[in-house]
Amino acid sequence: LVNGHVNAIISTIEKRFDLSSTESGLIASCYDIGACVAILSVTYIGAHGHKPLWVGWGVFLIGVSGILFSLPHFTAPMYTYTLTNNTCGASEIAECSVNSARSHRYAIWFFYLAFIIAGFGGAPLYSLGITYMDENVGQRFSSWYIGILVTGSIIGPGIGFLVGGAFLGVYTYPEEQVAILDSNEAWVGAWWMGALIVGCIGVLSSLPILMLPRTLPDVCLNICQFTSCQLITNHHRVYRYRDFPKCVLVLLRNPVFVLVSIAGAVDSILISGLATFGAKYIETIFGLSATDAGIAFGALALVGAAGGQLLGGGLITKFNIRMTWILRMTYMAPVVTCTQYHDASPSGGSFVSTCNLNCGCDLNVYKPVCGADGITYYSACFAGCSAVGTAGNTYENCTCVSATTGVATNISSATTGVCSGSGCGAGGMFALFCILMFLFMVFTFLNEASALQASLRCVAFNQRSFAIGVQWLIIRLIGTIPGPLIIGAVFDRNCAQWSLNCGEKGSCSTYNSRELS
Repeated sequence: LVNGHVNAIISTIEKRFDLSSTESGLIASCYDIGACVAILSVTYIGAHGHKPLWVGWGVFLIGVSGILFSLPHFTAPMYTYTLTNNTCGASEIAECSVNSARSHRYAIWFFYLAFIIAGFGGAPLYSLGITYMDENVGQRFSSWYIGILVTGSIIGPGIGFLVGGAFLGVYTYPEEQVAILDSNEAWVGAWWMGALIVGCIGVLSSLPILMLPRTLPDVCLNICQFTSCQLITNHHRVYRYRDFPKCVLVLLRNPVFVLVSIAGAVDSILISGLATFGAKYIETIFGLSATDAGIAFGALALVGAAGGQLLGGGLITKFNIRMTWILRMTYMAPVVTCTQYHDASPSGGSFVSTCNLNCGCDLNVYKPVCGADGITYYSACFAGCSAVGTAGNTYENCTCVSATTGVATNISSATTGVCSGSGCGAGGMFALFCILMFLFMVFTFLNEASALQASLRCVAFNQRSFAIGVQWLIIRLIGTIPGPLIIGAVFDRNCAQWSLNCGEKGSCSTYNSRELS
């Protein structure tokens, strides 16, 4: 839900509720804001309590957040669209819907609140859950079991992307029969369906976690290799709030812990921003539909990130790697990729040309068409098309198309939708992008297992839960909270044309691909 499904449907949410990328980026950041608020209290108090109860109720909250996230679909005014020819001389004028303009304002607060609640729920899962597992298995096998747990948090987003992309191929009101395809700009997919399903699964999956015992049988036999059973007994002593500052100070004086945490935070700026807007970037730069972009990015995340995480944990377990070499594994840097790009944005930022000057086109109506010259135009009106073809999805007598190619008659036509296989999508550039992105994910997440093991091994045993909480606080404050906001601002800064609804700025219709890259 948090790192997969919502990121696959982010462009659809923006279009449905007229959100900017900065506003949608804040949705992702709200999860980390909620986690930051809860993490220190959860790890400090929960470390001395019944860890499975904390984790179980946390998963229950994640389920509630999924249900809450889907509510705007049922409470917002019904989404409608109009089918017009929008040709030169008979251009479509954008309608002003006051209800629609107001609906996104309260809908976005549903999204923010849902993700803050999810942050509360995720705080114990990835702190107390990790230390509960580490305390109940042997040290050699700890990295393997924790690797499986973290891999689950990577496979989940991959599945979320794939399922989210598939659901976007279903119209937002599944019971309705519509006359448009998912390639049409007016199409809004079933963005809410995955969140509702995940919410129900989250509530149900919390039940068996709540049934786990405080410690598993023979726990002392598993941890005697790095501590004593007496320490485990003392580990459950009554905590004192006045010791809280001292515990924080001890961790902040640990150079290994602090440097590994900061390194993870810096890495997370790009990872969180890429996770939030990766599918939208593919959709924008390579001209894919929201459905195909979500599935493509999900497949990359599922195979690349999960493979890197399992490989890193497997290497540590297989060769019983010691602390010094675990730290050396964290030196590995992500593969930074750079791709060529094609600037298809209008010169000077204007869509008006001599070929469509007298057409009276409305910039608030974004319905792209693909000209026979392989160029995507903002709408049939801006392509200068004056007639609709017999097929219904084609346009004829497009003066701008012929003006571009210098050829008249048979080539001055256009079809609905953006051009595929042109610009960045041509010449195998998308395949090259996927290969480089796959390598980037493998090498990035290969370091995750070693960094986590280094963090667990460089602090006292009875501080492990709290240490993971402090580390996640550092990572969120420096990395995952500002990351989506920074990348979202980059998208907004390079918007070539904003849509307007009742005079208010809505979502971005099209981007300057060169500057965005």
